[in-house]
Amino acid sequence: MNSEELLDIVHNLRKNESCSDEQLCDVIKAATQTMNFDVLAEAFRNAPVQKNYSSKSRAIQFSKKELSKMPSHFKKLFIYNNVTAHVRRKSNGVFEIRCSINGVRYSGCSKDLEMAKTKFILNLKSGKQPSQRKQKPKKPMFNDYFMQWLTTVKQPYVKESTYNSYLDLFNRDIKPFFKNKAINEIDSFTVQGYINGFTKAEKYRTAHKLYLLLSPCFEYAVEDELINRNPLAKVVIPKYEVRSGCPISMEEEQKLVEKLRTTRNCYVQALVFLCYTGLRIGELPSVKIDGMWISAISEKKRKGLKDTTRRIPISPVLERMLEYIDVDMIVKMNYRTIAKHVEKFLPGHHTHDLRHTFITRCQEVGIRREIVSIWAGHSADNSITSKIYTHLDKNEKLQLEEIKKFDYDI
Repeated sequence: MNSEELLDIVHNLRKNESCSDEQLCDVIKAATQTMNFDVLAEAFRNAPVQKNYSSKSRAIQFSKKELSKMPSHFKKLFIYNNVTAHVRRKSNGVFEIRCSINGVRYSGCSKDLEMAKTKFILNLKSGKQPSQRKQKPKKPMFNDYFMQWLTTVKQPYVKESTYNSYLDLFNRDIKPFFKNKAINEIDSFTVQGYINGFTKAEKYRTAHKLYLLLSPCFEYAVEDELINRNPLAKVVIPKYEVRSGCPISMEEEQKLVEKLRTTRNCYVQALVFLCYTGLRIGELPSVKIDGMWISAISEKKRKGLKDTTRRIPISPVLERMLEYIDVDMIVKMNYRTIAKHVEKFLPGHHTHDLRHTFITRCQEVGIRREIVSIWAGHSADNSITSKIYTHLDKNEKLQLEEIKKFDYDI
C-alpha cells in the first residue's frame, strides 16, 4: 500500500461517524508498521465500534466496571434503576450524557462515548453542579395570600362575628374579582377600577369596607417583599357619611307596641324588648332577668379580654310590656333573623335604631346623662361630670330612682 492509498483510507474513516479518534489512531499505527492493506482492514475490523446514536435522547447502560467507579450513594441509584442517565448525539458529533438527581444536574460530554461516560462518572464524584440560571420563585396568587393573611393575622385577634363578616366580604366581593391574579400583577389602576365599580353602583359603604380590609393585607405583602408598594396607597375612595342611627318616632313606637299587644309576634316581642333596654342585637342571647334588673354581656369587647356585663334596671314602661314578651323565647332566637324582620315592622329602620330610641327617650324624660351612658355601655369621657362615672355605676339605688322617670303612656 502506498501513501496515497493510506490517505484515502484515513479520509474515508474520518467521514465515518462511528469511528472514534482512538480507533483512527490504531488504524494509522498499524498501517505505518506494515503498509499492508489486509492488516489495516483487520485492525479496523477488530476495532470496537460505537452504536449509531441519533440526536434523540435515550437511556444509557453502564457496565459493572463503570458502576464500580461511581460513588456508592450514586451506584445504588443506577443499579436499581432509581435514576436513569440519558445520552444524545449533538449535530457536531459530541455525545452528551446527563441526568438529574435531587434537583442537581450531572453531565459528561465527548466525541468519544466511552470518554463521555468517564467524564460523567467524574462529575458524579465531584458533585459539581453545572452553572444554571436560578429561577425566581413564583409570586403567590392574591386570593391564596389574602386567606392566609386573614386566618393568620386577623382571625386570632377579632371576634368570631367580625371574622365571619370579613369572610363574607371576601367570598362575595373580593374572591371573584381577584381570581387567577398573582399578587404582584395587581397595580393601582386595577384596584381603582375595582373600587370605582362599587362607587358607580352607589355602594359607598361596601367600597369603604373593602378599602379598610384590602389595604392592610397589601401592606403585609410589602413587608414580605412580595410587592414594592401598596397599590391602594393612592386609590381614591368615595366619601361616605356614616349613619349614626335614627330613633323611631313616637307614632312608630305606638304602632309597634300595638302590634305586640294584638299579635304577640315573636319578632315584635324582640324588637320591643330592644327598644326599652337599649341593648345591641348581638347582646340579646346573653340576657338574664334578676328581679328589677336586666343583665347582658357587652358585645363591644376585644378578643382576649374578659367579658363585661352590663346591667339595666327595668323601667315602668318595660315592666308593663313584659306581660306580652316571652324573654326565654326571644333570647334563643337567631338574632340575625330578628334583624332581617325590622324592615317589615319598622320600614326604613334597623335594629340599632331601637338602641338610639332608648337613649333618646331616657334623655327626653330627664334621666341623667352619665347614668344613661352606663346603661348604654358607653365609655366615660374626660369631662368633669364624668369623673363620677364609676361611682354612679355602683350606686344601684340611684339608678333605680332614675329609671322611674322612664314612664309615659304608650
